[in-house]
Amino acid sequence: MADTRYDCIVLGTGGVGSAALYHHARRGVRVLGLDQFPPGHDQGSSHGDSRIIRLAYFEHPDYIPLLRRAFELWRELEEQADTRLLLDSHVLNLGPAEGEVITGLKAAASAHDLNIEPLSSAEVTRRFPSIRMAADQQAILDPNAGILKVEDCIRTYVSLAKRAGASLVVGSPVLSWRAVAQGIEVATQQDTYVCEKLVITPGAWASSLLPAIAQHFTIVRKALFWFDGDTSDFRLGDYPVVLSERAGDTFYAIPRMDAKGVKISNHSGGRECTAPERLDRTLDTTELEAASLFARHHLPSVGPQLNHHTTCMYTMSPDGHFLVGAYPGQANVYLAAGLSGHGFKFASVLGEILADLSTDGVTRHPIEFLNPLRFGGTNR
Repeated sequence: MADTRYDCIVLGTGGVGSAALYHHARRGVRVLGLDQFPPGHDQGSSHGDSRIIRLAYFEHPDYIPLLRRAFELWRELEEQADTRLLLDSHVLNLGPAEGEVITGLKAAASAHDLNIEPLSSAEVTRRFPSIRMAADQQAILDPNAGILKVEDCIRTYVSLAKRAGASLVVGSPVLSWRAVAQGIEVATQQDTYVCEKLVITPGAWASSLLPAIAQHFTIVRKALFWFDGDTSDFRLGDYPVVLSERAGDTFYAIPRMDAKGVKISNHSGGRECTAPERLDRTLDTTELEAASLFARHHLPSVGPQLNHHTTCMYTMSPDGHFLVGAYPGQANVYLAAGLSGHGFKFASVLGEILADLSTDGVTRHPIEFLNPLRFGGTNR
């Protein structure tokens, strides 16, 4: 008979969940990971080959201490696994002078004394001949950045967690969880488990697994496109990542890493999805045209030939910031949810934070601004 009692169970082993599984296991916690899909799957939010990590964070200066630790932990993971997971890069940020990106970058750099480099249009053209900026945009180069190999990161965390003693069960969706006399009971389609502590990292399944705060989550469909296969000269190493805010859209372009080509997506907007199981994964020609138009205006060496396409999901919170901490009204349950499309880079440190909370009840990391109760309610 399979073991059914654990010190801790982690629900969801995507980006944050795989890291949480690892951080618990290396502390000697008897931990089980549960997921309906295998590590590195393409049915949620953490897939698509690559994710950007950047230190000068326009979204909010309070993320920067977490990012410093995230970088450290990603490098530690590489050392533990003896594999390359974080590829060094710069990020060229483009946007109007009063826009969210440029003003946010300046505020973050000022608050944390970060090294950023403003560039004129002429300097951008001279240093990066295959990049064009619009007349109404400014440019700031962030040298403290990189690209995370997203599926490899998840599989590596899970592999090292299992090596440290963690258990993993995949292929059986979680039906429910509840407090019982023995601790916390988690029911799946195949078995029922009991644990002392529960960590929930649900991704797009947040509303069903976190009912007390379900009203705070909205799922948004995102399309990812790869252009030109291995023909474009816009390649990693020669060119930075481009992040461009203009006319209500914020596109990003990741230089060619392999034969798939140049990856382009619109970080803003997106169609709302009522449930992850109902995500429309078909190609939307309007979205493709917008990505192609972005390339035509800003990356003239990138041609219109579509080489690959996929979809993922952003699970948005009301203010676009994460929910991290104790689950309202229930002792010994902790969560990281509502990552709002910019959470994967933090997966390493969020996993550490969740292990801190479930083992010690407290973390040294500054997460007060991510309190799940900030939208109202009480922690009974």
